[in-house]
Amino acid sequence: MESCSNIGWKDVYSIGHEKVDSEHKKLFELANNVANCNDDKNEIMKSVKELVKYTKFHFANEEQYMKSINFTYLEDHKKLHKDIVNNLNIILENVNKMDFNEIAEVLSSFIKNNVISHILTVDKRVHHFRRDKEELRKIFQWKAVYEINNEQIDKEHKKLFDIALKTLEYKEGTNIKEHIRNVLIELYDYMKIHFTNEENHMRELQYEAIDEHIKIHEKIIIQLNEFIKKLPTLSIEKFERLLIEYMDVWLINHIIIEDQKIICKENFIGYNSSKK
Repeated sequence: MESCSNIGWKDVYSIGHEKVDSEHKKLFELANNVANCNDDKNEIMKSVKELVKYTKFHFANEEQYMKSINFTYLEDHKKLHKDIVNNLNIILENVNKMDFNEIAEVLSSFIKNNVISHILTVDKRVHHFRRDKEELRKIFQWKAVYEINNEQIDKEHKKLFDIALKTLEYKEGTNIKEHIRNVLIELYDYMKIHFTNEENHMRELQYEAIDEHIKIHEKIIIQLNEFIKKLPTLSIEKFERLLIEYMDVWLINHIIIEDQKIICKENFIGYNSSKK
């Protein structure tokens, strides 16, 4: 498994658009160039400036693409881009005040909390928007790249997807909304079981960020509950789009970013135990 501090590109970050994915990969490459500058402040400053410049270039391209497909939330997306650039500029302003280890830590945090999260949530929404229903159905599935290398947690994550997929599987003549509601209730119940198991595991590990993680679980449960309440007002096609967005965007983001931190804690404990 890769180091928890690694900020390299992974296939799981791909959103399925060749040009956008290639530009995202370039962002990671430029961020890693900073990490390879050692303690040379001039090289670090040059590399961070290049990262800022390319980030602006990528965002301009992305905004032009969103405009071309009449993306509904373009203005909101542009504001998020502006915030990310502002955060990068703050890093740039403070480079000379930090030692190399601090710069590496700040940049790693920036990539994880701004770039990766942005790709997995906001950018994915853009590319769900452009796809038709059949394309969405094809991508809506559990993938091996989502695994975090904990057998029990991976098994439970996969079951969440298996249950969600049942909502899209109905025979002709079925009361579709009743079928969907029953499956969503099953998903809701199993999600609570999974989160309880995960939280107990975090307690065993004495995971420092458990309270924050539990709050995220609670928010996901609330979102699903609100989703169930909205069902009577939605068309079947609108429901399918929202469900795929919920599972493929919000839940996957949680698995890849937040649940991965639990495994980092496991690995840290295992590494220290092996040294005793």
